[in-house]
Amino acid sequence: MRENVRLGESILTRSKKNKIFKHLTIARLLLLAFFILILIGTLLLMLPFATQSGQSVGFMDALFTATSATCVVGLTVTPTAATFSVFGQIVILLLIQIGGLGFMTITSFFYSMLGKKLTLRIRLSMSEEMSQATGAARLKSLAIKIVILAVGMEIIGVIFLTIGFCISGYSFGKSLWWGLFHSIAAFCNSGFDVVSLTGSSLIDFNGNYLILMTLAILTGVGGLGFIVLVDISEKKRFSKLSLHTKIVILMSLLLIFGGAFLFWIGERKNPDTIGNMPLFTQWVNCYFHSVSCRTAGFASFDTSKMTDLSTTLTMLLMFIGVAPGSTGGGIKVTTLYILFAHVIATLQQKKYFVVDKRAIGSNTLAKAISTLLLAISVLTISTIIILIAENNRPQTDLTFVIFEEISAYSTCGLSLGSSADLSTISKLIIIIDMYLGRIGAFTFFMSFANSRKQISKIKYSEASINV
Repeated sequence: MRENVRLGESILTRSKKNKIFKHLTIARLLLLAFFILILIGTLLLMLPFATQSGQSVGFMDALFTATSATCVVGLTVTPTAATFSVFGQIVILLLIQIGGLGFMTITSFFYSMLGKKLTLRIRLSMSEEMSQATGAARLKSLAIKIVILAVGMEIIGVIFLTIGFCISGYSFGKSLWWGLFHSIAAFCNSGFDVVSLTGSSLIDFNGNYLILMTLAILTGVGGLGFIVLVDISEKKRFSKLSLHTKIVILMSLLLIFGGAFLFWIGERKNPDTIGNMPLFTQWVNCYFHSVSCRTAGFASFDTSKMTDLSTTLTMLLMFIGVAPGSTGGGIKVTTLYILFAHVIATLQQKKYFVVDKRAIGSNTLAKAISTLLLAISVLTISTIIILIAENNRPQTDLTFVIFEEISAYSTCGLSLGSSADLSTISKLIIIIDMYLGRIGAFTFFMSFANSRKQISKIKYSEASINV
């Protein structure tokens, strides 16, 4: 009798689990994983010994910081160095590392190191997280390569940054900790810093070329995407690289150097930013800002005093972002390339745009358009809500709100003011935007759609609509 009861309970439990997992799609699993990680980070940052003062920062500020760290943004409500203790800073750094490399990538790595087989759900989740359809057999070795590449780059970064901070006159111990923190933050495209007590980021080091160039290189490499880095490490020659890798590299170089030149045009005579610097220092800072504003969020000069040209360009580069499957955000450089490619094809009255003897299909175009429209929709709705919540307060003019929104959604971290001045509702909206930006609005909304593919047997005639 007892055996029958146990068997019945076992079957019932298994049945409930199956019902739960039936609705837990890959997209929903990613959403849940990041949400749980943010919640754990929030609880840890709320602990009294996580702060310098020994008093809890409160739920909202802890949630804001944990979300910003996990989503590798860099927006803060209080200066990290002045607010959080070493324990709190370590928590933030771990959130940045996990959020940057990707929850499923790290999980896959540890499964591989323990000699366990990757489950189908983990393999599919990792493919979704990297925005890349990769064969299941290759994912195990890919996870190991990604972690090795990331850790290797970060160790090199620690060495150069430690030397850079030592040159600036700081002790070896402090320089080493700062080097470790900023190396991981830079590679993961997160704008958190622990060198400024006032939240001025890296302005005090805008003349230290070693620090700026090391951070710029780490940021740029992290923004290429793990699939691109693995492709480069394996094939080494540009001609043998995949089409995806070629597009990412060419678009990244165009945006970085084109942006740097336009920033120099806009700021070269501005005494509040780079106007009083020597010419070479101006170029280094413009290059650094061009790389950083594409989702890293470090600042080497006061961004709130930039010219209108530079402010507009910064928002544009933040919105575009970096590559798919990278540590950064934005609508992605490949999305921009696909949209422009189809505009050119349309102007030439061609059905497809062919590049490298391959046509960019309608499904790819549809996803690119959806990504763009969802991003614009999220930013528009969020901006309207914040403007209503702030009730036209002086510190929340339209430019500030739009800049802050784009920075949050694109997981950048640059700011024209202080997020601490915003109301609770506005902070919550920015938290949601950071979450959506890291997960991807396309993935987020797709997770609530019907996961079953519905193939209609009825073919409809095409509608004729003037555009």
